[in-house]
Amino acid sequence: MKKTNRTITHTCVLAFAAAAVLAAVSCKTAPEAPRGDGPAASEKQEQAAEAYTRAGFAENLKRLLEEKRFEEALASFRNVPEADASSFEFRMMKLSIMISAEKLAEAEELAGALATEQPSNTDVMYARAVIATAAGDMKGRTAHLEAVLKADPNHSQAMTGLALDLLGKKSYKKAKDLLVKAIASDPQNSDALLGLARVYYIQADLEKAGDTLNLALKKAPEDSILWAELARVKSETMDLPGAIDDIEKAIDIDSDIYGHWIDYGTYLISGSKKAEARTAFSRAIELKPAEYLPYIYRAGLNDDLGNEDEALSDYRKVTELYPQYFYAAESLGILLWGRGDYAGARAAFLLALEGNPKNVSYALMATLCSYRQEKEDEAKNFMGKYITTLDRNSTEYFLCRLFVDRAGDSEVLNRIMKEKNLNTRNRMLFYSAMYYDLFQNKSIAQKYFIEIVSLPAPNFFEFRLSQWELKRLESAADTNSSLSVQG
Repeated sequence: MKKTNRTITHTCVLAFAAAAVLAAVSCKTAPEAPRGDGPAASEKQEQAAEAYTRAGFAENLKRLLEEKRFEEALASFRNVPEADASSFEFRMMKLSIMISAEKLAEAEELAGALATEQPSNTDVMYARAVIATAAGDMKGRTAHLEAVLKADPNHSQAMTGLALDLLGKKSYKKAKDLLVKAIASDPQNSDALLGLARVYYIQADLEKAGDTLNLALKKAPEDSILWAELARVKSETMDLPGAIDDIEKAIDIDSDIYGHWIDYGTYLISGSKKAEARTAFSRAIELKPAEYLPYIYRAGLNDDLGNEDEALSDYRKVTELYPQYFYAAESLGILLWGRGDYAGARAAFLLALEGNPKNVSYALMATLCSYRQEKEDEAKNFMGKYITTLDRNSTEYFLCRLFVDRAGDSEVLNRIMKEKNLNTRNRMLFYSAMYYDLFQNKSIAQKYFIEIVSLPAPNFFEFRLSQWELKRLESAADTNSSLSVQG
């Protein structure tokens, strides 16, 4: 399981709160300055004041935490005198920052030492649960959370953590009951309210989910996750403008959360704002360049917006990052076919075929690519092997065999025309038209391409190829006509 950044952030909030408290009380509890008479004593006093004061340390720490400069925050502890540095409170504060900085091994070592000193301290127990979560140690996480509840049955955050685990296991009723208890114990617990809202969302009670999130936002208006969740609820209730508005609020609060940009992009697509959506997915890629999902979205948007080079680049990236997603290879093959790069298109369709061996279209496209390159033997050998995997009584078998035997086109065409599903019929008709284009009569091919492109609401990629092939044939006819007139 991935580390829970929200939980880690919670520990940072604890450290920030501790720093604020430290700043507030520092004037009353600051260590006494060195005493004595004369210039030497005075100089020592001035040096001590300049070197360290609790107020100065606390203010600096608050600033660094606000800016999420965790490494520098940890480094600032080097200037703390031993009397303070060795105190339990200071080390707890340091522990929280270590977790935020994701220094998990060091954090666990310090947490272990603190637990030895105060074995019943629930803050230490909870911190160890956070460390275990970040390290992917779910057994350790559960053990520490249960230890917290054993020591303090009303510990709201521990109940929330266990409830979220139950939610992940789809134990919705148990999760809901525990979250309600967590909220009763601490009505300000926005994490518990968020969890409860997610239960309602999963159970399709969107009204209660929205109400719970609005309640949580009254308590934590600067929580970007709450705004993002509310946006998701609004998108499900067809309030797209509200969803976009709320996810923009989430981004304004924290622009470095990858998921916010993914959500934003999908809402913008739904709102037909393709250029803006492309920008959103580009930002998601900046944040997590090794994630394939934003490339998938951006590739499609680039394709729709006419950014063909960028679309090709994105589809290639998807095939590198997630080769199992054969649709990316399919789209790559389509665009390369449109460019006349038949070698590249063939490689792409073969990759798609690896991911989905039962998709006859991919095998047919690879074969067509070979024929377009005038590699007849390659085409026949490949398709000759592929048809052995097909049902010999199926229309697809006879269609594929057509490109091996180069005969029987009338029988294949009759079979295709008997297909009742219009999308299936016209998908296969494209390959029949390509057969006529390659080997027989281009006028017949043109006739079938016209029939294909007249289909309303197509859902097969061969429709797009038919548009291109029809345009190519018409362009060739115009050229021939012009040459004939000139002659």
